[in-house]
Amino acid sequence: MVIKAFSVMIIFVILMIFKTCVVFSANVLSVSRENIQIKKEQLYSSTLPQLLYFQNKSVWVVGDSLMVGWDGKSNVTKSAPEVLSKTLSLANLNNQYSISGSQISGNRSNGTMMDLTNKVSAMLADENFKQADILLLAMGVNDLNYSDNNLGYVQQRLQYNIIRLKNANRKLKIVGILPFCSYLSNKQSDYSISELQDGLQEVYESFSIPALDWRYAGISFTQQDTNDGVHPNEKTYQIMGLLMANFLVTNRNTMHVQTNHLKQFISNGWQVNEQGFRQYAKENVLLTDWHYLKGKYYYFDPATKAVRK
Repeated sequence: MVIKAFSVMIIFVILMIFKTCVVFSANVLSVSRENIQIKKEQLYSSTLPQLLYFQNKSVWVVGDSLMVGWDGKSNVTKSAPEVLSKTLSLANLNNQYSISGSQISGNRSNGTMMDLTNKVSAMLADENFKQADILLLAMGVNDLNYSDNNLGYVQQRLQYNIIRLKNANRKLKIVGILPFCSYLSNKQSDYSISELQDGLQEVYESFSIPALDWRYAGISFTQQDTNDGVHPNEKTYQIMGLLMANFLVTNRNTMHVQTNHLKQFISNGWQVNEQGFRQYAKENVLLTDWHYLKGKYYYFDPATKAVRK
């Protein structure tokens, strides 16, 4: 009787797993039927062990409006992280640290967790953070569009906060999600979207962290996939969620953060630090006293290295 009961239980488990795989395949096929430009063979064909790997995992997402699911006018029905969660049948998805307008660099907290350093500080104080298994870092486009912090400083802040996260949760696996396309014409930075993507990829690679690069994700995205040149439309968010799920499955064994080969990133230009001080760096050295920059004189306080208004 014991053997028979055990056999029945095994059959039940196999049926439940098969049901999960069917749901995964149905998600892929439904997207194809809606005439979205995605082919079934471009998505990873998950096997039972690969799907089972995620069913007891807690995944946290730290992102901006693209992880919230903002399409330029309102939030879509299902954000990319929600599509990912349903596809992989995650045990837990925590997306509360994704906030529209967030940047990697600078300090614009205004009482909320707007930027990465503020978010990480809040996460380290979160009693549930040590139970997180996988963390998705998906920020950067707002640094490109709405900040004049130099790219080297953006890289430094990403590196600094990855170290903080790993030190607080030693078992944490991290995956980078590079910024999506941006067609905004009047951006505040002096670097391109490609330079930003390459720069952030360089940081992730220094930690041996896999990072999803939308330029090489198997789908050719254009401005038509966005509503306003920055925020994807609902169908694009569905594709992004499936591609993120595929990327996690493919890289499930390569998310371990390595800190023994870190690079030094160089800040050259304007930066706003965590105290809100606006500073100017030359080869990581902050200016003090009077300096003539791009046709204008500035005075930098010797104590704070901040420009005097």
